[in-house]
Amino acid sequence: MGAFIYKDLLVFWRNRKEILMALLLPILIIVILNFAFSGLFMDEKAIHIDVAVVQEDDLKKGKEQFAAAVEAKDLSSQEKNAVLAEAARIDPVQLIHDFLNSADMKEWVTVKDLSEREAAEQVKNGELDAIIKIPEGFTDDSLSRLLLGEPSQGSVSILAEEESREVSTLQEVVHNFVNTLNMQFALGSKGFQASSEPVLPQGGKEVVEGDDGADAYTISQYFTIAICTLFALFMAQTVALKTITEKREQVFNRILLTNRHPLFFLFGKTVSAFILACMQFMMTLAAVQLLLNVFPDKTITFWVGLVLVLMAFALTVGGLSALFTALTLHLSDSNAASGISTLIIMGFGALGGSFFPLEGLPEPIQKVGEWTPNGLTQTALIEWVQYSHLNDLMFPILFLAAVFIISFAISVSIFPKRGRS
Repeated sequence: MGAFIYKDLLVFWRNRKEILMALLLPILIIVILNFAFSGLFMDEKAIHIDVAVVQEDDLKKGKEQFAAAVEAKDLSSQEKNAVLAEAARIDPVQLIHDFLNSADMKEWVTVKDLSEREAAEQVKNGELDAIIKIPEGFTDDSLSRLLLGEPSQGSVSILAEEESREVSTLQEVVHNFVNTLNMQFALGSKGFQASSEPVLPQGGKEVVEGDDGADAYTISQYFTIAICTLFALFMAQTVALKTITEKREQVFNRILLTNRHPLFFLFGKTVSAFILACMQFMMTLAAVQLLLNVFPDKTITFWVGLVLVLMAFALTVGGLSALFTALTLHLSDSNAASGISTLIIMGFGALGGSFFPLEGLPEPIQKVGEWTPNGLTQTALIEWVQYSHLNDLMFPILFLAAVFIISFAISVSIFPKRGRS
């Protein structure tokens, strides 16, 4: 069988253009995609926004207005005293200032206290991104809403020259803060008995239990794995379609005349595709890692697991190459064999996430795509990059080996026997 493997590798080696396409094109595409899409999917630039707080509200006047509104209510003297005592402790404007100047917010928000005219001028000049405006009557309105349950007449507004990601994020954070504060007072109050001290909402990063040690799976890593697996699938077709030329030149019939078993021809194609796929993986990973450092600070254990999964996928590529070879010999129309193999590869590429991430597909198609060889490889390596648990690799490797066995068994069943070539 060594002679058959040598033959297929030699035929591939003689076509230098094909070698460049198969081995260098994946590297070129990965590098171009990384430069083209850098920063689009990753948060490489942290959000930071400069805002001015324009305070038009007068705390003393607001408290007096609220006190007058409470006195006008049909309440008992004890209830009025309880509400006024609670109102004396609450400063809605100060709560907003404390929130904006909290440690979590300071990481991405710089706050200045300015007049409306100064703030508008700095926003226009580009020195500020937005204005947080606390309108007149905010204290009275907030206390009436919090302690008396009256409808709101106005709220904090955020003004900006143009809409942006930073402004949208700030609007959502501030509005969520106000809504959470209202809810805490509503849940903590019973009648007019307000809670003793409002608990401010806290910002920061939420960590899901069990995922605190997970590494991020970056878009660079996605491009690397997706392009590697896609071109490996095309490698299976490339090796198999060499059979068209061999069929035309009666190579297969001459092999039969040498009294060699015809399955040696199929074994040769299978092993050759496996070797070429492994070569492609190793060259692509080495070049991309040196150029882009897509897997930074990874251990030897990580690289061993990565290589094992890719070798299992290369074995599947060998099985597909055997299947395509058998189809090419079995079908009288070589174009039909080429079309079927192309259709299978393109289907795997689309469903398995080699053209775009599986997350962008409808959920039923995602489930199907995860069972394609390249889709399962992509999913397995996502978990491996994030968690590096060896147990997570067992099923993908066994499944890919099963795909190889099934593909090879089908190719043997339809492979021409002696006298039927």
